[in-house]
Order: sequence, then structure tokens, then C-alpha cells
Amino acid sequence: MTAPLLSIVTVVRNDLHGLKRTLRSIETQLSALKTLPTELLIVDGASGDGSLQVAEAFRDKRGLPVRVLQQPPQGVYPAMNLAWRQARGQWLIFVNAGDLLADVHPLTEALQTNDASVWAYQGRSAMQPPGLNWAVEVLSEQVHCHQALAYRRELHQRLGPYDERLKVCSDTAFMRRIPPQQWQFLPALLAVSTVSPSDLSRTPRAIRRDLQALRQIQPDLSPWPRARLSLAILEIERLLQVSWSVWIRAGLGLLRGSHRLVNLG
Repeated sequence: MTAPLLSIVTVVRNDLHGLKRTLRSIETQLSALKTLPTELLIVDGASGDGSLQVAEAFRDKRGLPVRVLQQPPQGVYPAMNLAWRQARGQWLIFVNAGDLLADVHPLTEALQTNDASVWAYQGRSAMQPPGLNWAVEVLSEQVHCHQALAYRRELHQRLGPYDERLKVCSDTAFMRRIPPQQWQFLPALLAVSTVSPSDLSRTPRAIRRDLQALRQIQPDLSPWPRARLSLAILEIERLLQVSWSVWIRAGLGLLRGSHRLVNLG
């Protein structure tokens, strides 16, 4: 069997709807992904809602090589660390349950060039309101989003694993350590993620814990500019159950031309 060039990783725990959504998006990209070749790793954190059964059914029915890994529910970063250690591909991309994989053609073409000077390819990402069929794509090259990032697996040998002391920003901490000159930007929409006040990454308690840990681990990293203001806004959003700050910024971006609407229907 040919060793895969790319490993797509999906982490899930009790998110059956999100997993189905993610797998459907991967399925629409199969013709391009098979040219690499590609494998899919699904890491299940002891789900009790049928997510494991859906993952295993996808493994049994699709032409893409699929492996399903299981581990106790320890958190997303332990699951991501398990995945990259088990991955066989030279490149990794993490498209977790609920995320959508969009146009992979520019990425597959870039990976096949085998440019040794590039350690990471960053595509564009888009933010989707829960339950709606449109999203706002960010056109800037400066936004580093793990769902739209493919990077060499060997970077973990150079930079270490995802720091499991962090609960919501370990992916940001890892990406910030990749030298800027080793990035290459792909001007195409690669991934879509939903934005909701219930997301762990927008949970004030988890963010406060990470801010305390970062003072010891990586004090120069500021994933939440103006942390006090950001936390206050997130507390209000959780009460209202609307991520209004995200969509206000997105609306301003649409007016300035730095964002654009994408129809996902």
C-alpha cells in the first residue's frame, strides 16, 4: 500500500451532527484527495451518541483509507497529539468534528510540488453562524487558523507536541513557533468553522486558565488581545447566546473588502 502524503485528522467527542457534517465535506473532496494519496484519522473520545459507529461506518464504506482511534476523554489536544503520533502522512491537517473541508485542489497541487523550503501551507478560512448556510470568508493572509493549515508532521519532532497544559490555545501556540519564512499562503478557501458562544475556545473560564498558564509557558504569546475586554465580551455573549462581536467585525470586514460572503448551500 502506498504511504499517504497527507493525513487528515478529525477529533470528535459526542458531536454526531458535527462529525457527519465534516465527513460529508471530506467526501465531496475525495477525487482530489485520492491523487495525493491521503488517509483519514478519526479520534473518538469515548463518545456515547453514536459518533464512533458513524466513524466506523465511514471507514468501511469509503475508498479513502480511514483509521479510527479511541482514547479516554482527555481533551482535544491529547487527541491531536495521539493523532500526529499515529499518522503516516508527511503532512497533517486537523479538520475536527463540525469543521468543513472546502476546496482542496490548491493544497493538493502544492503538496505534490514537494517544495522543501515550505513547512506549512495556510489557506483561507471562513466563519459560519450555527444553523445557517452562509459563511464569512477572511481574505487576509495574516489569519492563522488550524482548520486551514497543512504542515509537515516532522515539525512536531522540531517543535514538540501540542502543549496539553493549555485547553483552548495550544494550536495557536504551536503555529506561532513555525518560522514565518517557512509559511506559504494559498489564496483559496480551505476550511469553514462554526462560531458559537458555546465553543470551548470562547469559554471565559478556559481562557482564564490558559492566560495563567501562558505566563509560565510562553509569556510573549497574546492570543486574546486586550484580554480583560475580550473576556468581558465573551461573558456577555454567553449570556445572550450570540457571538455578536465576531459578526460585527465580519460586517465591518465586508464593508472594507477584507471579507466576503460565501454561500454554503
